[in-house]
Order: sequence, then structure tokens, then C-alpha cells
Amino acid sequence: MYLIPICAPILIEGERRLVTTDWKRSLELLRDSLEGRYGPLCVLAPSLPADRFEGSTALEELDVERDGIELVPSIAADIRARAYWLRERATWREQAAGLVSRAHVVHGGADNLFKPVMTTAWRLAAEWGVPTVFVQDTDIVLQERELAGDDRLRRLRAAIYGSLYERVVRDGVSRATLSLLKGRDLVQRYGPFGRNVREFHDTSHLSEHVVGEAVLERRREHAGSGAPLRFVYCGRFVERKGLHTAIELVAAAVRAGAAVTYDLVGDGPERARLEALVAERGLGEHVRFLGTAVYGPELIARLGAYDGLLFTPSAEDTPRMIFDGYAAGLPLVATDIAYARERADAEGATVLLPRSDAARGAQILAELAADRSRLLALGAAARAAGEYHAADAWYARRARWTFEAVDAAGRAAA
Repeated sequence: MYLIPICAPILIEGERRLVTTDWKRSLELLRDSLEGRYGPLCVLAPSLPADRFEGSTALEELDVERDGIELVPSIAADIRARAYWLRERATWREQAAGLVSRAHVVHGGADNLFKPVMTTAWRLAAEWGVPTVFVQDTDIVLQERELAGDDRLRRLRAAIYGSLYERVVRDGVSRATLSLLKGRDLVQRYGPFGRNVREFHDTSHLSEHVVGEAVLERRREHAGSGAPLRFVYCGRFVERKGLHTAIELVAAAVRAGAAVTYDLVGDGPERARLEALVAERGLGEHVRFLGTAVYGPELIARLGAYDGLLFTPSAEDTPRMIFDGYAAGLPLVATDIAYARERADAEGATVLLPRSDAARGAQILAELAADRSRLLALGAAARAAGEYHAADAWYARRARWTFEAVDAAGRAAA
């Protein structure tokens, strides 16, 4: 068994067990890449009624008999930290221990320190000598510090939390059979503590889904027609994604006379607030809410009809959406968080917006709308990045690294 204890919930609808379509795709890619070497995939996760889920993509059922991926729902996902430590931690640990004892590999990472479900499971595996794959996809220490802003109390809490979280990640990479860290900065930060650290980007699009040259040509024709510059966002509507900032930038660019539109694909708890902001700014003709989408090649093709991916988070973030945009040949237009700067250096398909200067950010959008040549030139680099970062390529690398690391661990233990 290849065991994945994770904090992302399994959604329950009667007898059906559901996951988001993008997560389903990731699990299928992992299953196929491992070629059954460690037996079936098994996911242990907290559970949540499907009708209480607020996410950005549609849901799909996973059936162990049909899909070869077993979903094991556990404790309620929405319990408070106090309830977890006083009542539910023992249940989770018992379930995790039973599965870890039968696993050939355990895949986990650092998660919420107040409800550390993943950490509990992978530490059991490390203690019992089960090979482990440690995955970290965001610099949470940096994210917490940036989310705290200038609030002294929040900054103090972020410093304490960050210090504890740093220890957990260092412990993880130091003990793991293989560590997969998302991006150059995380590798530089935690690599010195690890035995076997690799840079990995968790993309989901396949090579065959990357758009062709015809899509870029249609974009060039659109630019020459005088039609508005079309931005898109595809993801969760939560505060730290900064969608209110993006809408304000679009509003300022429109006031300056720029022909700009912004489509939002997804959903989440911020939707009502964002819709109110759009109405207040009189942007009904410029900003549209398109609802959730099923992840797959149709979504990539749909993204290809835009000119750029506009992403303005308030703190560090590493969304898969960036790579979906690349697959559609979309340049990234983003606030200058660390990961966006890294992408600008690595792929050369990014326009950075200063977080500290909204007026300049709006001016950049207006300049892009007035002179389409810059984004059109970046489209070819984005498409090339989509080809390089295709999931079939990344999962093949990941499988090879896993096979080598687990085999080496087995020889060392013999």
C-alpha cells in the first residue's frame, strides 16, 4: 500500500465518497506513475458532508473497485483544535497506525499545527522504519508572516507559529526517505537539513493538453481587433487569494480608460463580498463570476481564450493554477510574492505587480491593455513552460526518485 494521510477532506454524499476533480486527477497520475509497485493507493483523510464543501472545482466520485484508489474517511474535518486534541486525536492516530503498519510507503507533510493529522501519521512511519515521502508545497512560515501584516499581535503569533512550523519541516526533511519541495526557495531553505531533497511542482495538466500554436495566433488576431484585454482567475475565492485587490486594480484601470475584462472561475466564501464589490465599483460589464469548473483538458482549452492570468494574493502562495495557465499559453500577471518572482526568473512568462503600490499596479494593467505586444510575446514562453511542467513529466520524475529512494532504504535496512 502507498498511504497518503492528508488534511484535505474526503466529501461524503450518502454512500458515495467524493473529491475535487483536480485532486482526483493528481491521485490518478500518482497511481499510474507508481505502476502498482507498492500496491494500491490509500488516502486517509478527515471527512466532510459534500453539501458543506466550499471549493473552486466540481466534485467526482472515487471508487476503489473501479479506480484502484481507496478513500478512508476519518474524523470530522471541521472540528475545532480543542476537540481534536481532547477527543479525536486518539481516533485519528489509531486509524493511521493501523494503515501505516501495512504500508510500503507513507506520503505526508507538515500541516496545520493545531490539527496535525499528516504530521502524526508520517512520524509514526518514520519511527517504525516505513519509507516516507515528505511533501511541502508552500512556504507557510513566510505566508503566515505576510498575512499578519502590520498588526503587532498577529506578527507575534506568526513568529511563534512560524518557529514551531520550521522545526516540523526541518524534522520532516531530515527523516524522510525522499523530500519533494515546491520550488527553488523551499529547496534552498530546507535542503541543507535533508538527506534526499528534490524540487517538485505538483501540476495536473498533461503534455497533450498544452495548447497549440493556433491558440496563440487567435490571441494575436484578437489583440489586433481592438477588443478588450481578457484576464482570468481560476481557483478558490478566499481572502488570502487577494481577489478584492485584483478587482480594485481592474476598476482603477477601467477608470483610466483601459479596455479590460476579468473572469473569475471558481467559488468560495468570499463570493458574496466580491460580487458586492463589483456592483459597488460599477464593473458589471467588466467582471464576471463563472462558477466552478470540472478540471481537465476542457478547462485548459477554455483558459486559452484569455490573454493573461491575473493573480494578486496578499501573501505567499503556490497555486497549481499558474501551471494550468501556462498550459493554455497564458502569461502570469501577479503581485510580486516570492513564488511569482521565482516563476519570473525560471520561465520568463510573468509580469510582476508591486504589492505596495496599487496605483502602479493599475497603471501596469492599463499599459498591458494599450500595448498588447508584451503579453503576446510572453505567451510563447508560457506555452513552453506548460510543456516543461506537464504532469506526466513531473510524475515520471517523481516515480523514479521514489523507486530509487525506497530501494536504497531497503538495501540499507537489509
